[in-house]
Amino acid sequence: MPFQYLLSNLLADVPKAVGAIVLDEEGEAVEWVSRNTRDPYDLKVEGAYHSIFKRQLADASEATVSGRLCSYILAGHDLVTLTWLLPHGYYVLLVMRRGGSPAVASYHLRRVARALELELR
Repeated sequence: MPFQYLLSNLLADVPKAVGAIVLDEEGEAVEWVSRNTRDPYDLKVEGAYHSIFKRQLADASEATVSGRLCSYILAGHDLVTLTWLLPHGYYVLLVMRRGGSPAVASYHLRRVARALELELR
């Protein structure tokens, strides 16, 4: 299954979603979809910042009894970002507007992440 198809379905399943992006370990965009037809620059920048967050959270998680980091959610004033880690340092990020259900978004993101994991193996 191509990444574009999986990400497009993720946006369809999460009505408050504004974009989804798959990134490599360095924070470089691999594939993305956005409800905004303009340049996806903001989505790519958001994803790149998450490579920093991901490394710092993974280090903290491994240094405690929490174990290996699998996913995390960051909630801001206007947006909520959900991140799921994939094999080989890749990760998928879903950005949605506040007011959406993080639980529903997490469910759909996890489902897409599992399909992406199969593609990356």
